[in-house]
Amino acid sequence: MSSINKLSLGCLLLFLTTYGCAFGTRHVTLNPIKTSLVLDASGQGVFVEVIDKRHPSLKPVVGHVKNAYGMKTASVVADKEVSIWVKDSIVDELKRFGASVIEDRNNLDSKASRITVDVLVCYAQAYMRYGGEVTVALSVKKDTREIIKGKKYTGKVIPGTSWAATAKSYQKTLELAMEDLLGKLMPDIIMALKS
Repeated sequence: MSSINKLSLGCLLLFLTTYGCAFGTRHVTLNPIKTSLVLDASGQGVFVEVIDKRHPSLKPVVGHVKNAYGMKTASVVADKEVSIWVKDSIVDELKRFGASVIEDRNNLDSKASRITVDVLVCYAQAYMRYGGEVTVALSVKKDTREIIKGKKYTGKVIPGTSWAATAKSYQKTLELAMEDLLGKLMPDIIMALKS
């Protein structure tokens, strides 16, 4: 191999590893997540409030693309507020389990339980491998009793190698992290509602 060919190959490899497809904002669609859990919340009246407590500079960013040097080169942006995504996922699961979800705060009665979820982390990244995390703090009040107060739950995944850093891959990473979170969170919510 001649020195010109080696130089050309070296330049091409340098270009591909430093530029690649690491630029350009990725837009992800956050759809409510359904789990395979089988739980019973029949007869439970509940109001759900979700607050996004992530740093304001992160909103609506839910991740970053990194180049071969680990530098952030693009943002991953959610198509809706993270708090709405988390709430929709929890509410859908509660309804599937038979709970009666009260949508309007003005319709709360003294017998309804109140679930408050603070979103602390919702983030996906790709540097060689994808990684995603959704962390929340849960509080559950029933009557005047605080059953759970600020308990943290984390859903984490490392689903695989990052080849193209596509929006679809980031979306799937966040969905898997949410599914992992719900698998830990929902049984505790149901237990608190029944206590």
